[in-house]
Amino acid sequence: MGQDRLVPRYQWVAKQLFRSSKALNEIFQDQLNIVTDLNAQNMFQIDQERYSVYIANGLFQLQFSAPTSTPASVQSSILSCDFNYLGQKAELVEEFILHDLYFLTGDLKPQHSLFLRQKAQQFRQVLLDQVYLWIDGAERVSIFLKQLSLLQAEMIDHLMMKADFYQSTVLTDCVINESQVPEPIIQMLQDICSIQGVCADEFLPLQPLMECLDDFCFSAAQFLPRPMYRILALSFEERFNLNELIEHQDDIHLLYRHAEEKSHLLGFVRLMRRELWQRDDLLSKHNFLDLSAIVWQKKVAKLPLFDYPRVVNWLFKQSAEVLDWISANIQQSSVRVAVTALSFVDSSQVHPQIILATLQYFQHSSARMFIQSCHYFAMQEAWFKHENNYTVILKGQTQSIEDQRIAISPSILYLDEWMALMRNVAKTDDHMVKQIYLRLSRVMQAYMLHLYKITQALPEDLMGYLRPETHQNRDFYTVLQRYKMQLDQFRQIFYLRHRYTRVSVFDAYICDYLVDYFTDNKIVPKSITWMGLFHQAVYWHDQIQTQEIMSKLKKNFALAVWQPITLIKKIQFSDWCFEELSDLERIIEESKRCHHCLAASYAQQIVDGEYVAFHMSSQTVQQHMTLGCHFREGKLIYDQLEYSNNRKAEALVVEVAVQFIAWLNSQLSLLK
Repeated sequence: MGQDRLVPRYQWVAKQLFRSSKALNEIFQDQLNIVTDLNAQNMFQIDQERYSVYIANGLFQLQFSAPTSTPASVQSSILSCDFNYLGQKAELVEEFILHDLYFLTGDLKPQHSLFLRQKAQQFRQVLLDQVYLWIDGAERVSIFLKQLSLLQAEMIDHLMMKADFYQSTVLTDCVINESQVPEPIIQMLQDICSIQGVCADEFLPLQPLMECLDDFCFSAAQFLPRPMYRILALSFEERFNLNELIEHQDDIHLLYRHAEEKSHLLGFVRLMRRELWQRDDLLSKHNFLDLSAIVWQKKVAKLPLFDYPRVVNWLFKQSAEVLDWISANIQQSSVRVAVTALSFVDSSQVHPQIILATLQYFQHSSARMFIQSCHYFAMQEAWFKHENNYTVILKGQTQSIEDQRIAISPSILYLDEWMALMRNVAKTDDHMVKQIYLRLSRVMQAYMLHLYKITQALPEDLMGYLRPETHQNRDFYTVLQRYKMQLDQFRQIFYLRHRYTRVSVFDAYICDYLVDYFTDNKIVPKSITWMGLFHQAVYWHDQIQTQEIMSKLKKNFALAVWQPITLIKKIQFSDWCFEELSDLERIIEESKRCHHCLAASYAQQIVDGEYVAFHMSSQTVQQHMTLGCHFREGKLIYDQLEYSNNRKAEALVVEVAVQFIAWLNSQLSLLK
């Protein structure tokens, strides 16, 4: 029998027992005295100034302390826990708070309601079990049963039998026979006398407890010293519990000073050798530029981390959110390229989230664009014959057996080699480096300025949600509601539009074009804008799509010729214009413009004379649709009428199309 089904009977029996027995009522009252003032509002109270958390209306306390300057070996714990009540340890509560409760750092999505319910139930059970232990409830019930009078036994038997817990006078027989009460009966009465058996859901209702528990899981930044939270958020990218914090305190001691002085750079420590964390110059610029720096782990990308002082100077001015991402992805050489390119752009007035979005957008494509520029300059300036080039040679060039240089091509497979070649040839020539990165810098600047322009009117609270992946975060919809903004309204800001094309500014639509754009070694003008590049990309994509469709269709229907059913190119009917799509090029154009599958799916049927398509447009309003008809036994049969992107037309417009088909069928009959 399930516990939930037992609760109502437990409650009824318990209330009768407490009325008739002073000893059992005292057990209940002792529990009630402890828990009566507990509620969801006072379950977790945070004192930010003292870095303290008061749990269960102050019954328990957590106190966090910053490491001191004393040696780590004599450091006191950074977390002091007080789980004592009247000299008794609350071990169950301590275990839950330290081990079972996790604080979210990077995983900011809402916690699942079923998970929260399970945690709230667990916590409530732990509290009640702990209170029962404190008052020694189970033992007091056992003592009561050992001292049971015949009258009390008969009364309890009557109640238990009435509640259908057992069918015979168990306790009465035990008193008469002076025998021990069976252990299952003792256990059952111990459960009945706990406050949970009496109050059930009246004590700490689950829904409010779930909400306060959820809030507490996202509150670590409020009760931890800022440097400590910074360290933990980097060490535990998704979540951590307090036991992990305690186990991590040696690392916290080593990094605390760096977290105070250079918090924004702390992400790079993850790539550094732990035995050197105590060094004063751990996060100095020198270590980012030194080819032989010893602070880096072996798994780090090829040193130096960056090739030019300008890049490191730019790096040190960036926010933590930008640098955390860079440090997490720095082992990708393409990221180093993107960072270098952006360092030539003035981003001092740009929001960190825009800088981050720009780096992420060009994270992979920057490598191809960089190599194209390098290859162009290498050919123009004879890099492969340069006196400082002693490591690589261009594939296809004659190479002696003794020549140990690596043969490279303009491929991202050789990105590191191209970066090294440029570094060796350019040396300290900043002008040459700038020229090589110029095109990439300008398109990155165009993207960054576009984001800057379209987000100017956004409140600061919403700037953290620019990138689509952040829209799953717990507080996103709350912030939207605060500013009375609909989700679709917010997302519309980030769309690029041109005639029939609409793409997100975060899509690779323009990036794909840029890779081809750079291949042709086109000059990127200083005045370039992202919208300008978008318009060029639309034309490029259209050309690519046209070529692909044309190639496929012309391959399939190279010799296809069919007779249109209309003799007039455009037919006026009831304030609408109908144009039969009577050749392959016109069918392809319609498919492109309206973003549907007419050319791909219906070309064969049109060629075979089984299907007829019309472009239908209004003479009074800007409306364009594609009308599709089956052609059987010399008559048109309505099939579909759609706007662009396969959106169905309204019933009234469909009626016009049906009338047109009927009229055209009548005309076709006259021609026979």
